[in-house]
Amino acid sequence: MKFEFSIDIPSPREFVWRVAQDPLLRHKWDVRISKYIVHEVQETGAEVTIYFKVLFFRPKGKAKFLKFQPPSQSILKIESVSPPLVPTGGGTWIMEDIPGGTRMITRFLLDSHQTKYSPDWFIKFVVRRDTTRSLKKLKKLVLELSEYENHAK
Repeated sequence: MKFEFSIDIPSPREFVWRVAQDPLLRHKWDVRISKYIVHEVQETGAEVTIYFKVLFFRPKGKAKFLKFQPPSQSILKIESVSPPLVPTGGGTWIMEDIPGGTRMITRFLLDSHQTKYSPDWFIKFVVRRDTTRSLKKLKKLVLELSEYENHAK
């Protein structure tokens, strides 16, 4: 299954990148994630543990950065999830300069297979709903942190 979403954020690309890729902030804007741990320096090849939010479950995912190129692009491959309530696959995050700010493009290529826990129709619904909510929360967080940084100067 392929998905693509984008959002325009009126803030510099470097700042949007910093907020979006900060492991300590990830759970504040990504409604699918309760905890996001990068085990090494955040760079290509780094391993990541992701604790997802699925109702009252917290499936644990193991992932790896296939590409980490600040402040432009990162690609993360989810290799396994236990229990298998979240599909494996990959995500790409691209930051592009646009007049007045940054366009963040999010692409997912999820393994398409029916399971008794998460049929494809349900995954499509949840990915669309949660990604849209997450990107709106990211924009709000970037704007709040940007305002805070500007006042601190």
